[in-house]
Amino acid sequence: MKATRDSGICMKLDDSTGVLSLERLEVNTMVYLYSEQGELIGKIHSTGDCVTFILPRRGMYVLVIHCASYPVEVRRITY
Repeated sequence: MKATRDSGICMKLDDSTGVLSLERLEVNTMVYLYSEQGELIGKIHSTGDCVTFILPRRGMYVLVIHCASYPVEVRRITY
């Protein structure tokens, strides 16, 4: 799956702490974080314009962002 247009979401990863922040989300956006093996690490239903995950260890992750206003967006994260 690939987004057909830029959703405007800003993603920031603090490399020293593993804190992953997503900003400029729409309310009611579902955000899923998966390990590279496909295990669901966490999911958040946004009630505001930002959400935060703490990555448990260094490695590869997949972030899936689902909102009614734009196509599903998938991002790969390396920590």
